[in-house]
Amino acid sequence: MRTSILFFLIFLQLILIPNGIAGSTIYKHVDKDGNITFTNRPIPNAEKISIASFSRESVSQSRPQSASNLPKVKDSTQNDRDLTRRKILEKELVTEEKLFADTQNSLDQISIGSDINNSTEKVVQLKNKLFLHQRNISALKKELGR
Repeated sequence: MRTSILFFLIFLQLILIPNGIAGSTIYKHVDKDGNITFTNRPIPNAEKISIASFSRESVSQSRPQSASNLPKVKDSTQNDRDLTRRKILEKELVTEEKLFADTQNSLDQISIGSDINNSTEKVVQLKNKLFLHQRNISALKKELGR
């Protein structure tokens, strides 16, 4: 009986000690770029947050999701990013169109050939590739149209 009580007390201490050592205060710091840092050490201009009062509801109420909370980017920087993204998408579109044409040519060559038994599996594979290239081309054109 004594050993079970002793084990229970030791177990209870192991649970309670880390909470006392860790403390219950953390600091939240948001830098100029919008990066959020949580730490247990004080940082200048950091908001002190008590872990006991910290909950998901308090975070969502204190900082609702809106465009004003998002990090700000210069218009020129965003335009450069958009231009780079567009160039990448255009290169991918050219590549997909070339792969589509090559696959179509391969499919045409097999249909001209006379060895039907050997080519049936290849025809299925090429038709699947053709479908994938066609789907990729459609998706890229849709993205570029935005």
